[in-house]
Amino acid sequence: MAVNIQSSGNFQKLVGLYEYPLLEYWVDKYTDAIKQSMIPELFSLERSSNAAEAISELTGAPEFTKWDGEYTYGEQKEGNTKVWIPMVWQAGMAYDRFLLENAKLINLKTDHGKFALAAARVKEACAAGLFTYADQTSYTVNGVNLNWTLTADGLSLANATHTSANYGKTQSNLSNLELTDANLEAACQAMYDLKDENGNDANLQPDTLVVPTYLRKRALEIIGGTGKVDTADNNPNIYYGSMKLIVWKQFKKQAGKTGYPWAVIDSEAAKESAKWINRLPGKEDYEIKSWKNEEIESWRIGALMWYVAGMYDWRPFHFSIPA
Repeated sequence: MAVNIQSSGNFQKLVGLYEYPLLEYWVDKYTDAIKQSMIPELFSLERSSNAAEAISELTGAPEFTKWDGEYTYGEQKEGNTKVWIPMVWQAGMAYDRFLLENAKLINLKTDHGKFALAAARVKEACAAGLFTYADQTSYTVNGVNLNWTLTADGLSLANATHTSANYGKTQSNLSNLELTDANLEAACQAMYDLKDENGNDANLQPDTLVVPTYLRKRALEIIGGTGKVDTADNNPNIYYGSMKLIVWKQFKKQAGKTGYPWAVIDSEAAKESAKWINRLPGKEDYEIKSWKNEEIESWRIGALMWYVAGMYDWRPFHFSIPA
């Protein structure tokens, strides 16, 4: 009867051969993939050590009047509130000793490259879902239902009947128009006309057009050239230099819709509203680790992320979602 007391040592050597290069490769591939993300462009990146975060609108802003010997004070009250609760996302890979015995590093790197891309992909899907499904109360990513599209007033990010805590009229930031220069102007004017939570001018400046890839050409024709498209004399293009264009691959058409969505935003105000909150400690937005089970000679690698996203104020965003 043969007894192999080196079995555990052989397994340890195999894992030792692959562990560092594969984990390092995962980090490199994830870092490269996330460079293409639109999250830093459209969201304020925050870190939190709390189970939840919340932002409330404050109503009762003071108004300036003539000096009459004393100050007058506006009474501040808490209005609508948006709550963010970070969610843990995870995935893992497992290898037994015998697969590792036959594996080649290049093949294992390919697997880990796909593993890393999956991490970057799910993050971008969570972010893009807020735009694709802006008029819905929730959306699904990898089978997980997310209600992140709800804003502080409890309604979907894009809605025709938004409410305010200290302003009695409903307001809309949703239309169903195709992307044309006239419809772009209509969306901009709708944003200019919005009121804040106290009924004062919201003072927004639509300066960015966000489109899916299918509207890239049309968007460039509308805002990307010095001359206006489809005019005999090449009239000056009023949008040239005044609007930034963001083409987002993950910004998609909803199932059942015939037209492609687009959005106009006030980029500065949008970043104040749109939060991407990372709950993990440290400077990274992921954790990757590995561990060995010598009893069954299995090596496992796990990666997790802990984050949430969403907007508390709907006003800096105007969406057009054709039926």
